[in-house]
Amino acid sequence: MNRRGAWVALFSVTMLMIAGCGKPAEPSRYRVSGTANYDGVPIVFGDVLITPNGAKKNSGAQAIANIREGKYDTTAEGGKGYGGGPAIIRVTGFDKQGGKLICEYEYEADLPAGDATLEIKVPKGAKIKPASPEI
Repeated sequence: MNRRGAWVALFSVTMLMIAGCGKPAEPSRYRVSGTANYDGVPIVFGDVLITPNGAKKNSGAQAIANIREGKYDTTAEGGKGYGGGPAIIRVTGFDKQGGKLICEYEYEADLPAGDATLEIKVPKGAKIKPASPEI
């Protein structure tokens, strides 16, 4: 191989290596917003965590949103959008900031691969059992 051919080969290999070293693609995220109520009353303070349901073969992006005065939006400060598909929705609500826990609730939903509105209605007395301590 002549000198020019060696340089072309070295340049090609270098460019292929650089192209393969980029950041991995960020998963798609969509806006999820709506209201959050406990026993028909707006949740004053809390959060919504939307996790892809792995049991239903979903591995998209996880979302989080703050609940303020009964409303939440993943595009608001501190939020991150959801990737869409089967999800586990976990809602934690308090009577005020730094206040008493009023609900912890988890349920399944199927969200679209796009912006969505989700009305969360936590039934009265809904609590998640605490995990048993590991022995």
